[in-house]
Amino acid sequence: IRSDRPRLLIADSVGVGKTIEAGLILRELQARRDIRRVLIICPRPLVTERKWEREMKRFDERFVHLDGKGLRHCISETDCDGEWPKGYEKVIAPFSLFNDEMLYGKGKRQKGLLQLDPPPQFDLVIVDEAHHIRNTNTQRYEAVRFLCENAEAVVFLTATPIQMGDNDLFVLLNALRPDIIIDSASYAAITEPNAFINRAALAARKGDSGWAAEAREALAEAAETPWGRTNLR
Repeated sequence: IRSDRPRLLIADSVGVGKTIEAGLILRELQARRDIRRVLIICPRPLVTERKWEREMKRFDERFVHLDGKGLRHCISETDCDGEWPKGYEKVIAPFSLFNDEMLYGKGKRQKGLLQLDPPPQFDLVIVDEAHHIRNTNTQRYEAVRFLCENAEAVVFLTATPIQMGDNDLFVLLNALRPDIIIDSASYAAITEPNAFINRAALAARKGDSGWAAEAREALAEAAETPWGRTNLR
C-alpha cells in the first residue's frame, strides 16, 4: 500500500470477507492519496445480486453498475475528452461485458476500449474472483490486463490459489507485477525456495523433537537456491 503503484493479491478462503478487506484497502489508499476513479470487476452473478454495491455502502461509497450501454458511453466520452466521464467514476462491471465489440469497437463508427489513446486511468482497480482471467487467450484477460497496466493501484481477490496450477498463479502475478514476474523462468526462480520454506514452517507448526534443526536445514536449502543466494543471505 505504501508503494508508488500498489499491487496486491489477496488469497483467502471463501466467506472470510474479502470484499470487506478490499473496502478497508480502499479506505487506507484514500487516506494516503487522491482516489476518485475506482473500477470493480467481478462475475455477473455478483452484479445481479448487487453484492459489491451493498458492501461498498458500508464504507459510504456509492457505486453504479456498468452495462453495455454505459460502457459504450464511457468509451465514446473518453475518446472525445481524453478522460473517463465523471458520472462513472465509481463503477462495477461484470467480466462478461468485455467482448470483441467492447474491446475493438465497430469499424470507424466507434472505438473499442483497447483502442483508446490516452487509455482510461483508474486510481484503483479491484478484480474479484481474479482466477477468471487465468486463460490469457480471452477477452476478459485482455481487458483486465489493459486496465491494470494503466491503473495507479490494483487489488486481485481470489479464493483458489492452492487449487490453481502454477501457470495460473503465474498469469495472475504477471498481470499484477510484470516488472518482477517477467516470464515463466523468473517466476520459477522466485518460487523455487517456497518448498523449503513451507517445509520449515510445517516443522515449526508440528513442534516435534528436533523440529528446530529440521527447520534450519530447510531454510538453509532455500538460501542455496539461485534466488535465495541473492535475496535470503
